[in-house]
Amino acid sequence: FSVVSGLPTCCDAELAGIIEVRVQDFSGAEIPGQPIKVEWNGGESTFFTGLKPERGPGYADFEMEPGFSYIIEMPGLSERVSTPLVASPCNLEFGGQSVTSYRLVFRAN
Repeated sequence: FSVVSGLPTCCDAELAGIIEVRVQDFSGAEIPGQPIKVEWNGGESTFFTGLKPERGPGYADFEMEPGFSYIIEMPGLSERVSTPLVASPCNLEFGGQSVTSYRLVFRAN
């Protein structure tokens, strides 16, 4: 698997500090039950696609703590994403602040 969508970011009051991941097969169909590993200074966690079916079978998300940097991968299936995902403050479009969120797509290659 490799990341195909780059690392688009968003600044949203409702989805503050979220890493949103989608996992797809060769054709772009979403795959449930796929492990996603996230590491940060002093910790790590594994979460899985398909646990929020209303968002799609290949969807998974992880809530970041502000001020931390995160590295993400599909253990044993992909390289680590080399760019740290930083939960940094961002400015909302109509004023106020939130925490940066990220959207990644892993696709089978």
